[in-house]
Amino acid sequence: MSQETVLYQELEKLDLNEIKKIASLWNIQKIPGKDKKSTILGLMEIFQNEFYLKGVLEKFTPLQVNILTSILKNKGVMTLGEISRKVNIPPINVEMELNVLRKYYLLYQRKNRERLTNNLDKYHTYDEYLKLIKVETNPKGEKFKFSIEKALHKSTLAELPEEWKEAVGAKKGEHIETFLKNALEQEFLQKLIEGLSDFDKDILHQIYIHGGVIEADTIRNYITVNRGKFEQTIPHLTSLYLVRDLYYVEDKFIRVIVIPKEILDHLQFAPILPPVKKGTRVRQEKISANGLDFFLNVKKLISYISRKGLNLAKSGKIKQADHKRTETELLSPDIEIFPEKSQVYQIELILPILKLLGYVDIKGENVILIQETDEFLKKDIFEIMKLVIHEVNEARTRRLNPPEVFTATEVPFYEKGILDKTVKLIMAHGKINTSVIFSHIIRDHLVFSPTFQIKTYEEDLADLRKEIISAIFYLQLFGLIEVEYPQRNLSLSELGAHYFNHEALVTATEKGGITINPDFSIIAFPDRVSLHGIHLLKAFCELKDYDRVYTFLLTKDSFQLGILLGYDKETFVHFLRESSKADLAQNLLFLLDDWGNNLPIVTITEDSVLLRTKDSQVMELLLGQIKGKKFVLEEVSPTGIIIEKSKVMEVIAIAEKLNMIIRLNR
Repeated sequence: MSQETVLYQELEKLDLNEIKKIASLWNIQKIPGKDKKSTILGLMEIFQNEFYLKGVLEKFTPLQVNILTSILKNKGVMTLGEISRKVNIPPINVEMELNVLRKYYLLYQRKNRERLTNNLDKYHTYDEYLKLIKVETNPKGEKFKFSIEKALHKSTLAELPEEWKEAVGAKKGEHIETFLKNALEQEFLQKLIEGLSDFDKDILHQIYIHGGVIEADTIRNYITVNRGKFEQTIPHLTSLYLVRDLYYVEDKFIRVIVIPKEILDHLQFAPILPPVKKGTRVRQEKISANGLDFFLNVKKLISYISRKGLNLAKSGKIKQADHKRTETELLSPDIEIFPEKSQVYQIELILPILKLLGYVDIKGENVILIQETDEFLKKDIFEIMKLVIHEVNEARTRRLNPPEVFTATEVPFYEKGILDKTVKLIMAHGKINTSVIFSHIIRDHLVFSPTFQIKTYEEDLADLRKEIISAIFYLQLFGLIEVEYPQRNLSLSELGAHYFNHEALVTATEKGGITINPDFSIIAFPDRVSLHGIHLLKAFCELKDYDRVYTFLLTKDSFQLGILLGYDKETFVHFLRESSKADLAQNLLFLLDDWGNNLPIVTITEDSVLLRTKDSQVMELLLGQIKGKKFVLEEVSPTGIIIEKSKVMEVIAIAEKLNMIIRLNR
């Protein structure tokens, strides 16, 4: 009988107020029983409830855990001297720690009356805890790989929670294998999850995006902040076997909430979408794909810097005015895959890439172009795409320390390994939710890492989440994936399938894919116009609107900008001819010919040096020695050339070898 146990006898010595204090230590909100006897019996029952017991064990320090587990491993009894030698601490200090464990009524003391020293005093664990408290560790993360089927295949139906049996609809006398088969069917699991409250779904989702493993203290804080009760939510999810409340010893008692393997497998293909808070407007359902827009914007920013310059604030950062000006000049790709991030300006993303490519630097308070860009602008857009992606892939392997303006601080460049893993998951699933990607990568790269430590889990998790966010962000920015809103499901875009799987792109546009109006506005139907065709329209026209169809406006400025961006006007005219159902109007062809000829370009070159001679023969002799060495920017007259500023000393050395007299004006 429980009244005959040592635990009952020890509690019976206390008055009711002292018993209530122990209940408070155990975080028992409602005192059981009406009188002292029933209260003690009720408390003893709660003390043996694993949920409350885990709550007490996780409070103890590593030293207290070492003492308690040592006693448990020694058949539940050790002398003070044995404990002192075991933990290598003086007996007087050990007694202080033992008193804490006694306060929680996990241990009791039996004094040795025959000796003066108390080193032979014996400390016992109560029989109720001897088999209940597990002192196992977590080798190879076995606790994180919990399988319902594996854990319960030898159980009986009577040992399972009533709530779970009721939810499954268990029949009396049913065999455990039959019950588990029904309980773990995909259809039933989905029904079970859908039957949860929005709050419980959110808690399950939080654990899932932590890789299916979360420290009890972390989820307890989350539940409390969101005005829930840990004592209700976790036991409810546990009773339905959607989560397991486990602990193991690793210096301390580590308590974790783990999603079983079968539930994790189900959530891969039927993820829980986070609940929408009341009063929040849900984004209209749509599928977003950026195509080649970002790579066109790289060209556009080069053109912008060459035409208008880029001034920096005194802090060395881009001025807010330039943020806004460049944003209006660039196309607006969708970069809101993670709306919780603050506003990201494209100039902050493109400048670091231009720095990697070696096209920009800082001079005084200006961002300047430091080499000729015409050759780059004339490259095929797919070649630019591959070049940009390659540079970003390699960025993390370079030891660079550029000024802050050339650092992607808001969304740092991704780690190549994380991007590759993300792409593999997208390709394997065809369509995958962002939460599934987070869960997969966190489990593989963090939870099952040989160096995994629960004490640094949240810190390591925050760093890894940033890496995953960057990988998905840039995949969308580069047009390699398309995003289905509002669920944020990801799949490879047409461009992504071309880049990763080498699938051929549709290059031909259907006749009638575009309609050209008399006011030179152009309507383009995306399902009938090739990816490259839409790209050409964006290069040569102003994009006015996109709502299922594109609306462009062809103007003199937009057409000439397309030419300045390195595109061939004849290619664009050919595209218009092939795509428009009607013949191109003669006045349009005349205007395009007029706009495309003799562009009024004024070239201003800084940091170059004028070299002059009085005799053209002297110049001819000098040119013979330096012409093939890329020193000369331009020949302006028979006696004058423009040379690179950085090459001045080399030109002087060559001139002196030719016995020429140097006059250097600075």
